[in-house]
Amino acid sequence: MNAREWLSASGEDDLDIAVLGAPIAKASISPSQAWSTPPAFREALKRFPTWDARHSTDVAGLRVRDLGDVAGDRDEPDASAAHERIRKAVQSAFAVAPVVVVIGGDNSLTRPAMVGAMGASPREGWGLLTLDAHHDCRPADGVPRNGTPVRDLIEAGLPGGRVAQVGIAAFGNAREHAEWAAAHGVHVYPRERVSESGAAAVIGAALARLERSGAGSIYVDIDIDVADRAFAPACPASMPGGLLPGELLAAVRALGQHPRVRAADITEVDANADVNGMTVRLAAAVFMAFCSGVAARRQRR
Repeated sequence: MNAREWLSASGEDDLDIAVLGAPIAKASISPSQAWSTPPAFREALKRFPTWDARHSTDVAGLRVRDLGDVAGDRDEPDASAAHERIRKAVQSAFAVAPVVVVIGGDNSLTRPAMVGAMGASPREGWGLLTLDAHHDCRPADGVPRNGTPVRDLIEAGLPGGRVAQVGIAAFGNAREHAEWAAAHGVHVYPRERVSESGAAAVIGAALARLERSGAGSIYVDIDIDVADRAFAPACPASMPGGLLPGELLAAVRALGQHPRVRAADITEVDANADVNGMTVRLAAAVFMAFCSGVAARRQRR
């Protein structure tokens, strides 16, 4: 059985993971057709078995349900209505599964998706961990953009001390955005820290910091532009010098293993701009690594 067949099996009871597609692109600062990615992502899963040989884990043991795509924003003037649909869909998804994964779509979906997760468990202190080359702390220009979700969430009340960012690029951000993040207590782990300490160690340190800051549940935003541009040409803002695929997959599996991680998104891939399907396939590999981590978590439980 390949991973596409596994995802299509759509378990009904006692689910482990619910998957949602969020085909949006209107909030992208750079021209993008990121709405094209959810179906391409599902197609790419045909290339993957469910067996993770490195960790002796078969993700087919997880019960998953593909909830399909929310209505996208291609025929709408902006992403605002789609954002509200994403919020509602994520909140509802927690009624059927303890872990929700959203496949984007541009990175603006992180704000409504996390708000939906928080709405599903409002009494828990939520934290945010981003794998991203960018702080996403641009000032809003009247509507949420794919460069504003972290700032949007903090300005809406998420404590900056419950935000950790891993993979920030040396030349990926304006000085004022980095200063804004620092002033609000965001914990930053630059790309060089991953090179020095290893992906799993940095993720462990970031998760521990979030726990000490009061995060009872954690939302993970995986912006594929955290990867080196050589491996992510379909991400409009990917940079040379980003994470190598092995580092990204190790980081994501460590996140999947952690019991406080309740939701994740995979964003910023424009399937229509891809080269030989390599970025979409990386996004699919990220999803499989995350599921392998969740399977290990479930085995321990």
